[in-house]
Amino acid sequence: MNQYLKILLFGLLVFGGCEDEPDDFEVSKVPSTFTKKVLIEEFTGAWCGYCPDGAHIVESIINDNNGKVVGVSLHSGDAMEVAHTNFLETTYQNTGYPSGMVDRVSVNGNTCVNRGYWEYVASDQLTKTAVCGLAIISEVNGKNATVEVHAGFNTTLSGEFRLTVYLIEDDVTGTGYGYDQRNYYNTVAESPFYNLGDPIEGYEHNHTLRAILSESLGDAIMVSEMASGGEHIETYTVDLSSYNKNNLSIVAFVTKISSTIAEHEIMNVQKCDIDEIGRAHV
Repeated sequence: MNQYLKILLFGLLVFGGCEDEPDDFEVSKVPSTFTKKVLIEEFTGAWCGYCPDGAHIVESIINDNNGKVVGVSLHSGDAMEVAHTNFLETTYQNTGYPSGMVDRVSVNGNTCVNRGYWEYVASDQLTKTAVCGLAIISEVNGKNATVEVHAGFNTTLSGEFRLTVYLIEDDVTGTGYGYDQRNYYNTVAESPFYNLGDPIEGYEHNHTLRAILSESLGDAIMVSEMASGGEHIETYTVDLSSYNKNNLSIVAFVTKISSTIAEHEIMNVQKCDIDEIGRAHV
């Protein structure tokens, strides 16, 4: 099979399995309700001895919420670093590792918060009613992928909203300082990282941000598109040749941009594997 196609439809999703060959998929009409999902962006680094605990917390929150939480690991100071991490650190004033942003909402005036807050903020965000939803179509041909992202709305919104699209990779490994994970829990018996070494050689880095396909704060969505039944569509192309295609995913989200960073907020997020054909039904 020389191309892969996946669609995630808007709204309340029930996955109906996978197929070996693509059909003539189309994104459905924008529905009246959407499933609210939450994005956790974790600042991390292979050099950071406390960061395995941060990764473990993100994974636990994802597993406890039945696909409604999406994680992205933003690396700095190691072999997986991308320039976008520095942009986010500067924009949202990160001062520690591990630290994280949950839907980029502010807690006591801080958007980047320590890992003790992540579960609480994620749970609170999941109680909110989604005003938009996303669908992704990813077609892989050779070393490139063409990614079509749809953002749909079920109510009229005003203000500035932007669409951001990430390429992330799971199970990233390597050798040496840039990949081996420092582990301050090596002697902590109750830790899942007990006796794994410091550093942990061959550590698998998950949800690793590899590239941003959109503008840094996202691509602008027109006001005329943010109405009941309205839809914004963007198409991107990304080179996959430096990565393991089997471990790649696309993450797309809509952010409300306000006059201060404390008032920014991710309204909804969607994720799909880049190399899987899937069907979703409202």
